[in-house]
Amino acid sequence: MRDSTHDATHDSFKSFSTSHIPHHERLEYWEAHNADALIGLDIRPLHAQTLQAQQYNRESPTTRAAKVQGSSQLIERTPDMIRKYPTESVALFFCTQGDSFYSDEQGTHVLQAGQLLACNADSPFIRGFGVGVSEFVLTVSMDEFTKISAGKPLKQAHTFTFGRSPGDSSASGAAQRLAQWVADSLNAADQSPERPESSVLSYLEALFQGACPDSGQLFEQAQRFIEVHCTHPELRRSDIAHLLHTSERQVARLFAAHDTSFSQELLQQRVYAAKQLLNAEPHTPVAEVARRCGFRSTPHFSRTFRQIIGFSATEARRQQAPHG
Repeated sequence: MRDSTHDATHDSFKSFSTSHIPHHERLEYWEAHNADALIGLDIRPLHAQTLQAQQYNRESPTTRAAKVQGSSQLIERTPDMIRKYPTESVALFFCTQGDSFYSDEQGTHVLQAGQLLACNADSPFIRGFGVGVSEFVLTVSMDEFTKISAGKPLKQAHTFTFGRSPGDSSASGAAQRLAQWVADSLNAADQSPERPESSVLSYLEALFQGACPDSGQLFEQAQRFIEVHCTHPELRRSDIAHLLHTSERQVARLFAAHDTSFSQELLQQRVYAAKQLLNAEPHTPVAEVARRCGFRSTPHFSRTFRQIIGFSATEARRQQAPHG
């Protein structure tokens, strides 16, 4: 089936499959369908495979939704393609199986199942699918996005989690609802989606409120990252900068605004981790505890531990020992 269209007053449904198209024509038809129904792309199959692809699309005045499945491929949104097929929209890619990568001039993101990436669809990028494509796609017009974001442009790609996990944030909850809306809308080929388009815009607003967090939220993210990774001896301020998609200078300013520094926070978390380990493993040598908590030398650990806790590691362990 090359293409079928269901028209409604404000809504249209399309579907596409390469299954009945001659092998040598599949790429041409696949690129043409994407340019017409979703986003214009240069597409290259990987691993010398015969291209296999299918797509279900629903289009409204402000959004386009798609379910995309296919064999391994590399896709590129080139400057020439942007000029030929401008979208004037923001795109959200929901990875439903396997993993993929997204790369632009600002860096590379690896998406795993349960993650989504949002980007300006009219900025150049490359995406790769080593084990095949399996994703939902949602685009929203730039006019609507500008209203949602209070005029703030989407200057860089952002990733979110839409798979269910403990301690979901409000952003991931909004992402889950967005993914479910896309799935439901594409399952309703012969009718309008049960939930109106206005609900999509409210979900997007909730999602992108978390895309530009204030300094307090950024600081909390940095603290959580340090807490989780503090035992790695090679942890650097650049790792925080990469996490927050900012510069090391901005990270330094972020910590300074909260009357601390990256190195202070890191040492504090390492000491807290060591204190727990000293109590949990009373027979493990102090030097080994220091090494496992990211300290390069026992004397440095001992000095830092006393400065932060107020007494030595040996005394801390003695205080926790059962009294007979």
